[in-house]
Amino acid sequence: LSRLPCRHTVRTKVLMANEKVEKKKREAAAVPVPVPKGPMPLPLVGNMVHIKPFGRRPFAYNIADMADDYGDIFSLRVDLLASADHDGVPPIFITDPSIVQELVQREKEFPKMWTSNANKTISFLGGKGLFTSSTTDREWQTARPLMSKPFNEVKLKAYFDIIVDKSERYVQQLEHRVSRGGGGKTLISELNEWNSCFTFDTVMEASLGTDLKNLEALGEGKPLDPFLPAFRKAFRMNFKFNKGWQLKHYLNYFENKRQLEEFKGCVQTMFDRLESLVEDTRNGVIGSKQSVLYSLLCDESPATNEKVRLANVKNHLVTLMVAGHETTAATIGFCMYFLAKNPECQARAREEARRVMGSKGYLEYKDAGKLTYITACLRETLRIFSAVAMLQRFSPKDTTVKGRDGTEYTIPAGSMLYVVLRGLHTRKEDWGDEPLEWNPERFMDEDLIKKRHPHSYYPFGFAMRSCVGQFFAIWEARVCLALMLNKFDLEVPEGYKFEAVRGMGPAPFPADLALMMAPREDQIVSSRARGCFPAPSTPAGDVSGDAQMPVPPAAASSDVRIFFGSNVGACEELATSIQQYLRKLGLNPACVKPLDELVVDGGDFSAGKTVIVTSTYNGFPPDNARVFESWLKDPAASGGRWKDAPIAICGVGNSQWHATFHKFPNFVEAKLKEYGAEAILPALKLDVSKEWDEEFEEWLGRLGGELTGAGNDSLPSPVTGRGNRLAVQLVQEEDAELMGVETLPELFKSSASTFNAREIKVLENRELQYGDSERSTRHVELSLPKGMEYRCGDHLAIRPFSSKDLVDQALAVLRLGGDEWVVAALQDCSSGRKARVRSRNVLGFLDLTVVPTKSELLQLAAMCPCPPEMFQLKRLAENRDEDRTTLEVLQQFKSLQLSLDAFCAFFPLLKVRYYSIASRGNSPTCKICVGVVDYTTSTGRRHKGASSGMLQQLKEGDSVFGYVPHLSSDFRLRMDVPIIMVGPGTGIAPFMGFLEERERAASEKASEEDKEALLFFGCRSAAQDDIYKEELRRFQRVGALTHCFSAFSRDQPEKVYVQHLIVEQKDLVWRLLQAGAVVYVCGDAAKMAPDVRAAFCQVVSHFAASESAATDYMERMHEDKRYLEDVWG
Repeated sequence: LSRLPCRHTVRTKVLMANEKVEKKKREAAAVPVPVPKGPMPLPLVGNMVHIKPFGRRPFAYNIADMADDYGDIFSLRVDLLASADHDGVPPIFITDPSIVQELVQREKEFPKMWTSNANKTISFLGGKGLFTSSTTDREWQTARPLMSKPFNEVKLKAYFDIIVDKSERYVQQLEHRVSRGGGGKTLISELNEWNSCFTFDTVMEASLGTDLKNLEALGEGKPLDPFLPAFRKAFRMNFKFNKGWQLKHYLNYFENKRQLEEFKGCVQTMFDRLESLVEDTRNGVIGSKQSVLYSLLCDESPATNEKVRLANVKNHLVTLMVAGHETTAATIGFCMYFLAKNPECQARAREEARRVMGSKGYLEYKDAGKLTYITACLRETLRIFSAVAMLQRFSPKDTTVKGRDGTEYTIPAGSMLYVVLRGLHTRKEDWGDEPLEWNPERFMDEDLIKKRHPHSYYPFGFAMRSCVGQFFAIWEARVCLALMLNKFDLEVPEGYKFEAVRGMGPAPFPADLALMMAPREDQIVSSRARGCFPAPSTPAGDVSGDAQMPVPPAAASSDVRIFFGSNVGACEELATSIQQYLRKLGLNPACVKPLDELVVDGGDFSAGKTVIVTSTYNGFPPDNARVFESWLKDPAASGGRWKDAPIAICGVGNSQWHATFHKFPNFVEAKLKEYGAEAILPALKLDVSKEWDEEFEEWLGRLGGELTGAGNDSLPSPVTGRGNRLAVQLVQEEDAELMGVETLPELFKSSASTFNAREIKVLENRELQYGDSERSTRHVELSLPKGMEYRCGDHLAIRPFSSKDLVDQALAVLRLGGDEWVVAALQDCSSGRKARVRSRNVLGFLDLTVVPTKSELLQLAAMCPCPPEMFQLKRLAENRDEDRTTLEVLQQFKSLQLSLDAFCAFFPLLKVRYYSIASRGNSPTCKICVGVVDYTTSTGRRHKGASSGMLQQLKEGDSVFGYVPHLSSDFRLRMDVPIIMVGPGTGIAPFMGFLEERERAASEKASEEDKEALLFFGCRSAAQDDIYKEELRRFQRVGALTHCFSAFSRDQPEKVYVQHLIVEQKDLVWRLLQAGAVVYVCGDAAKMAPDVRAAFCQVVSHFAASESAATDYMERMHEDKRYLEDVWG
């Protein structure tokens, strides 16, 4: 065998010469050709002798070397890597970026299939984990979104504190090692172990919420977490013993018997540790509802609407614990070596780290993205030593792929295809004449980047099988290296021989990595470590932020007018925020009014500046902008007034309502542009389904700069309030003037006509769920006061109050008893109305579960008198916890002692909640259906909906405050056409009113034939939440409801929802649509409403002449108001 390479080289040259001739002939004929073969296989072992799969060097590198002789695509006889289900079909190896591009673009034709013989061996330990499963596996499809969501670029913000903390602890351990070595230049060996402990601890705390403290254990010489050593040993022995005791093991009986027992012990230790982590998560000992493991255990996958099978959770956990840290540890190790070997690059990386950290000596979230050179160092490291050596795909049928030179190759069915990353990442055509030289400039020079094939670099895989943790890995590595370079000089020890060897799996590791580390005298010492912080720039108690806001010398101005279109108050709040901010800049907007009043005000708009804030309501203008819309549509009435008029537009929308997202703001912007208006700055289109406050504040800061003439960069972004806040003042008993202010009941009595909300008595409150359901849905019947009327399709607005428990917590923070008198008034309230209220009742009006914005956290930090707590608040502002409320923040940071007035500035008034009325119109009573919100947050707080939780507790004879808002809506029952109702869950509420109305109509004109009524209802289980089933049977008996179909999503293995029933009943649905039926949809906007729309489109497509005809049909239904939605986010 030792002579084979020599004979083979001669043969190769002859074959290559012949191949060039054949290639020219094929190109001329443009006929697909078979994939070229690699070196001649040997009997029995095939090409195993050439790839050396069990050698010290990663065998993928041996395959990559063959590309020089056999081209960018070739096959090898390696049964270990062939599909176990397709005997005789050799695996194919690829280094051509053009073929890789085809694999990416034809992803569904080339799925990853974990079915090779090697895969099945590895699966003994990894099972069907995220990495060790096929794309077609239902388990993979279920788990992928649950495991990828926590590690996307947006979510990294939440993990940044953990990454920084672990990086600092790692560097601190290295400092201890250096100090024990005398404090000078010290050899640090076992760097692979240090890097593994760092990355393992980091990913485990981020994803499971538990600190395993391996770094500290390694530093103190204590045993590591049992999983790591057990898995490493089990993996090394897996190929030998994964099938148990075999005949071959008798050759060395006693040693193999000992090793087998050791293997079994390691496997048992592994799975015992996994079991303990799962149980600790289930019992709330570790983690939170945001942890990856909790999500795997409890959440439904958005891809399949299923939970991960409990038996497979441990397999995904293995993927997380192994692949989630070993590859990053290897990358950090390789990069440390290259930086040590290249002092100039090390100096440049250190300079960048120090510049980004600044004098503070630590990294904040906003800093990490500025580490561009260190990131380039990591990307170059990953090019040469990719985290995964080969990317595996499968061809289920005969097909072809085309190479970079235009040659088309036939791919037989059953072929395993492997993209060899060492070969792909070192092609001279893309990476230059010395592709194995480490040079970070390859990722800094834009010209070099543009010259490369766009598919020549995939260190983390590609398409849907790319690594879910790749962003986390890069952030983790660059933060660690930045902090390390600030502290140490790195040098390669004399005599150290660098070698890349196989780690756990085919990915490489730097063998026995050891470096000299010398502490730098000019290192920047972290201010966190010293406990030294700058003093707050804003005096404690100054909530407004005026002390930080430079006010330009602008005279009070009345040429700015602000108008809003708003149904539920959000845009009005933003308009008020704009007004408050502009006042701080020395401007005094002339008005903040509804858009309809703009029409009344009239005038020449070019003489002033107009700011418009508006939303869309179910695709229509808000109620207080209907007149404005009609006026704006009429060029004769409005067109001439907008020529050269300066305008600024802020649209507010929710992308969950994709069909009507920003429909009205876009209409306003287009019309005003058509009439010649000039934009002061580009329109802002907010998406409130996502984080939006920073985007709004940035836009508002720019608006202030434009309106004052100070420019965009001279003013800081504003700190805006949320509007609808209370201004309060504690009253002393001896203060006769304030004690003379009306109490709240007196104010209600004296000014009753000015309040919308009125007292409403509860007649009935019963539970609709039954069986062993853990959820709650309430049927509440109320007696309306005289004069409060409604129609079918209306809503009832309920004014909620914070619970006694939350109010008690707020009183404890404020150190109040609850009986103190307070005079309260709405901020910026033109009426001047105020009332005298007990402090307990004032707090009840506030939304005590509100989550602080970044700006509010920075305000609190500026007010904090304790430097360590101030720093923590600043870090919290950069990495906000979506579940941590402002009240919880105040409870945690006890040095913040706010006055009641300052406290109220951080808490808006509770908004009214709207409930679809579930009873017929023109009735003195009103019924609503209430889904009770009740869950435990990641901070351990039990959260109950302010309104639903309050309504749940009410008894017969109790009172609530509410009113019937008269919103413009086409969601009204029509009696002259058939109706199709879709209402899963509490979405059935308005249809109960529709059916009561039809029942009454049927009893009054029994001889007249009623139009058909079809209902699609959905819930989880017939045994728990088939709410109103008896009422629906009654409606069917009397003919008010002619067809009823219920989807019980969890009563069978495959989930069934209302959209599935709509398609199933396509003949009936189409017949009713052809008869002019109106479709009503009520319920969830995010998932249900789009799926129901798609189902109706599918039904229409089945009967329509073409797809375009079906689309036109659905659009006409919307235009003719025959497809109506009442949906919520």
